[in-house]
Amino acid sequence: MVQIVFLTRFTVGAVFVSQDLADAPHLAAGVLVWWLAVVAAYLVNGVLDVKEDRANGSARPIARGDLPERTAALLTAVAAAGSLLLSLYVPGLTLWVALFLLLGWLYSAPPFPAKRWSSTCAVVVFGLGWTSFASGAVAVGGELGPSGLVFATVMSAWMALVGAVVKDLGDVEGDAVGGRRTVAVRHGAARARAVAVAGALLVGAGGVLAALVWAPLTLAGAVPVAIGAVCMVAQIARTARAGDGDGDGDGDGDGDKKTRRSAYRVFMRTQFAANVAMLLALLLHGPA
Repeated sequence: MVQIVFLTRFTVGAVFVSQDLADAPHLAAGVLVWWLAVVAAYLVNGVLDVKEDRANGSARPIARGDLPERTAALLTAVAAAGSLLLSLYVPGLTLWVALFLLLGWLYSAPPFPAKRWSSTCAVVVFGLGWTSFASGAVAVGGELGPSGLVFATVMSAWMALVGAVVKDLGDVEGDAVGGRRTVAVRHGAARARAVAVAGALLVGAGGVLAALVWAPLTLAGAVPVAIGAVCMVAQIARTARAGDGDGDGDGDGDGDKKTRRSAYRVFMRTQFAANVAMLLALLLHGPA
């Protein structure tokens, strides 16, 4: 699902610029390039997150032992090299691929992995999202205009201010084992939920406002984000009640992992719905 969403961002960025069939070969090549880059970044994270993933009971193949770490490391190198090599076919894309791979490395790799702190994680995650939209535009020989910039920024902010926070709610134990210093680890689930609620409301309202002021067409994507923000607040409230396992009323008990990860599922569904809605609006309206 993560890979599909990244490719959807890339495609939306391209359609913001062009729907000319003459650009189809470059777009198809760009999608392949971006998929390889996403796989490389994801594998790096999987290799370097083994300790945390196993502590969290993750079903990721490296953590399960289905994909040996050495094999995964080799596949990472192959995917990264392949994405850079194939990007040479698409003018202007190589630098964006290199930037994406660098951000993926900075997210996971020592000595100062961005994933260790919520603040640095948010910055890198924003960059991973934004470069995906911008690279799609470059793949078809253009760059994001005002509408594309607004939508890319809103969706990247949704990733950084909401997704990067709620992701940690279900992984507190493993994150602590791995030495991370996220909001959830340092201050507890209640504080992390409060940060996620603030981020959801900020991005939900800010996206609609930005669309109304600068790019009305992007309401097609901003409205699903706003709806998702309301759903996020409601889900977090339910999670807090269900997770009050210590009975003190602060919602900071353990709860079960499925309950704690429910907010992340809302985040994923929201971003997928918003990107698809924006893509459909562009196909009906034309490039913006």
